[in-house]
Amino acid sequence: MVAIVMWTVIFLFIVQLCLLSALVISKIQSLKEEQLLSTYMETYEEPFFAYLERKTEEYPHLLSDIRYRVLIVERVLNRFVDQREDGIEYTRVRETAQTHLAHAYRLFLKNGSWSQRVNTLYYIEDFDMVDLKLDVWHYFNRLPVQDEEFRQAVRLLATFQDERVIRTILNSETISQRLVKQVLRRFKEDLIQQMMRVIEDEPGRVPRHVHLAVVSFCGEKGSLDHLPFIERMLRFPSKEIRLKALRSLMELKACTHTEQLDSFYISEVWEERMYAAKIAGRLKLESSQDALLKLAGDSEWWVRYAACEAMKKLPDGDRLLDYTYHHHEDRFARSMARQHLTVKVGESI
Repeated sequence: MVAIVMWTVIFLFIVQLCLLSALVISKIQSLKEEQLLSTYMETYEEPFFAYLERKTEEYPHLLSDIRYRVLIVERVLNRFVDQREDGIEYTRVRETAQTHLAHAYRLFLKNGSWSQRVNTLYYIEDFDMVDLKLDVWHYFNRLPVQDEEFRQAVRLLATFQDERVIRTILNSETISQRLVKQVLRRFKEDLIQQMMRVIEDEPGRVPRHVHLAVVSFCGEKGSLDHLPFIERMLRFPSKEIRLKALRSLMELKACTHTEQLDSFYISEVWEERMYAAKIAGRLKLESSQDALLKLAGDSEWWVRYAACEAMKKLPDGDRLLDYTYHHHEDRFARSMARQHLTVKVGESI
């Protein structure tokens, strides 16, 4: 019995020793390969940068070993894009990537590990390899789950202006608002408008979170081209959509017809009254004085605050606040007006 235990211990020790040796050998090989790649980078970076920046027409002569060639070109292009992100001229980056990386990237998308596939997607976007759009689309349709691989594939297709992504988003019940906005930031204006048209034409079948993300994005982007869409969303039956539209209107600091706000000043939803007051202040609407006076006595603190804050931004704001402080029938309105009279515009109470 003792002998069996001893032989078992010896066997396990030998197995552990073999595993440790294998790890050490693998680490040594990895370090050697990294040192070799660093040496290659020192050799190729400068001539490659000169070629990519059009300082020379001479194309660098690369290694015959395809594995090292792919790694070197990938690293050089990645470093070039990172260091020259603003105003980069992509023609030669794209051509170089297409020549040396496209075949390897197609293989990675089909047979690579998860990390290889995800990294490949990021590189395809960084190097603007639009010729791989169809490959990415076919690969995307095979993805079983909505993880980072799925999200980066969606972002990549949006960067390549693939309008098929629109239906993918509008048919998804689980896609996040954050991802929808990332897609919209990559879309050119014609695809953004196309997405808006689908939302307006088929409002019942568009997932609520997607609808909210699109309306919210319009305000964040700050383009007046989206103002008509936002104003139409003010009439949408959903309270959440209307609130997002009001917030976007406030961020745009624009309104085609200020009469649209009249119904929101007296809305049963206190958030709508608050946003209406904020918009009146942002736009400095003198026609809103009566509405703001009434809202200064609102039952909700946030509405009262927004109303008095808006008053202060009006051309005759201090006089209106002084009148509210001395003559308003509601004591909470008088208190809020007094507080706003003692602070400057932009300060917090």
